[in-house]
Amino acid sequence: MRMPRGLDDRIGWLCATIGLTALLALTVPYAHAAGGLSISNPDGAAVRALVIGVDDYQHVRKLKGAVADAADIVTSLKSMGVSDVVALTNAQADRASVLREISALVERTKNNDLIFLSIAGHGTQEPERVKGTEPDGMENVFLLPGFETTPTGSVERILGSEFNHFIRQFELRGAKVIFVADTCHGGGMVRDIDPRAAEMSFRQVPRYTLLVDELKPVSDSNDPKSELDFDHTAFLAAVDRYTKAPEVRIPGIDGLRGALSYAIARAVEGSADINHDGKVTLKELFSNVRQVVYQLSDQRQNVVTISSPAQIPETDIAFELTRGVVLIQGPAARAASGQAGAAAPVEGQAPAPSAVTAKAPTVPTLAAATNTAPTSSAPTPLRGAAPIRLAALDGKTNYFANVTPKDVTVQAVQPTDNPDLIWDPVSHDVIAWGDVVAYGVDVAGLPTVVDRTAAIRELKRMATRSPQMMRIWPDDRQQRAGQTVEVDLADVASRAVLLFNVSGDGTIQVLYPVGSDAALARSASLRLPLRVGEPFGAEQIVAVTSQQRMVDLETVLMQLNRRRASGQVIKSLERYLPADARIASIGFFSAP
Repeated sequence: MRMPRGLDDRIGWLCATIGLTALLALTVPYAHAAGGLSISNPDGAAVRALVIGVDDYQHVRKLKGAVADAADIVTSLKSMGVSDVVALTNAQADRASVLREISALVERTKNNDLIFLSIAGHGTQEPERVKGTEPDGMENVFLLPGFETTPTGSVERILGSEFNHFIRQFELRGAKVIFVADTCHGGGMVRDIDPRAAEMSFRQVPRYTLLVDELKPVSDSNDPKSELDFDHTAFLAAVDRYTKAPEVRIPGIDGLRGALSYAIARAVEGSADINHDGKVTLKELFSNVRQVVYQLSDQRQNVVTISSPAQIPETDIAFELTRGVVLIQGPAARAASGQAGAAAPVEGQAPAPSAVTAKAPTVPTLAAATNTAPTSSAPTPLRGAAPIRLAALDGKTNYFANVTPKDVTVQAVQPTDNPDLIWDPVSHDVIAWGDVVAYGVDVAGLPTVVDRTAAIRELKRMATRSPQMMRIWPDDRQQRAGQTVEVDLADVASRAVLLFNVSGDGTIQVLYPVGSDAALARSASLRLPLRVGEPFGAEQIVAVTSQQRMVDLETVLMQLNRRRASGQVIKSLERYLPADARIASIGFFSAP
């Protein structure tokens, strides 16, 4: 088996600032205390919601996760004490019902109420009805389950301008609005989908022509023309006008979901309250949701957040959290007062390799592994890890009879049966949800790729609970050999930073701190350039930050450096993660 290289040695310099506004990093979310945690309106009025989710389209491609998204948001709102919640899913969400329920919600709305409007389903674009109202001449449209391009079916859609009409009605009654659009209206993708992968599900249908349009809009010429024409409304959209929104896998949840809806549900439950003061500002809400979606979608989605010009995101309160509160901590989180003892030895551990020394001004690459992970006579699987569903591209399962990963079990399935990994027996490439995870892996090498898949799933789960703000630039396209990517960390001043990579075959590479790197970040932002090298496939960049230096965790990571030991990383995080830790886990992909 060839030894992985991944990103070469780390670039030997760090930048104190980055070319974008620093985002707030996030701490560990709330959980329900014995007395219950509730969402409340900072102005003391009611919180009300209308939630729409459509999977079962009758005449266009069906979706798989929009109804589950609606159910998740409804459950979160109700569990947080919101009683006025109306849900419309599938056949319930015909145009007449949507207009009836949103009109009734307007009638119930009082001064200072907070209104949640959420829709998950297909979107598209049509030529604007009022010339000059849209920057590209196209209006956003939300499709309902009975939509088709016949005169009767043309009625089953809601124009973006119609939502603008109703939002203005809420504002005229003195309410504030949070509008969530987990859909997409046009555009394409930066990163191509491997044609051997299972079909991906996107919340967008191609543009169409209506020869006869029977829709009679409820909007009029006096309604707001754009999001910037409102006074008290916050908009969150799954993607911009030029990008598709995929349905994604959420760690620990069966089936597909919308990353934006999932992030909104967790934010409502309290994960967006950065400083635990019980008040979620618009900036906190936006920052939390953007990071969670970015991580869950492996960079395919960059959420669009817009607030009204009169709002000040840094200080305006989106909603408050009241009553009993406790912190969710890691399985073995220690008190924030200090580190306990020395790091325990790794299973079957050989002596730790020496630290990588940065060689300025050369540009390091994600580095080569020097050996494989040490074996153990009695390996311990990841706690509670669900089986990894493994399929061969030709549908045969006999290839996997002797595939025995160390950290998780394997379930052989068909390539059409929602596998986590698809192995191509001709090229030996391993594919996951549209991306090549590893190239040229024979059957004997599959166990470490399988273990890595389980580890990344758990890393994403951890990062969703307590996200650290991190971005990978320039974008989510497949990176090529020799190209440079930059990892940007925000809001890390005076925080200890651990940064490492997990390659497609599970090899760990410590990226920070190495050599003379400072134990604590000296500025609010850190930028770490990396050069792409072999082997090509998946790279998962993971950052862990804390107010204290994580000596035990740092020691273990150095012991694991350049070893195929993804499961050991998870076990070490469970054991040594500080209570105040923030985690980022972001994947990018390279190709020859």
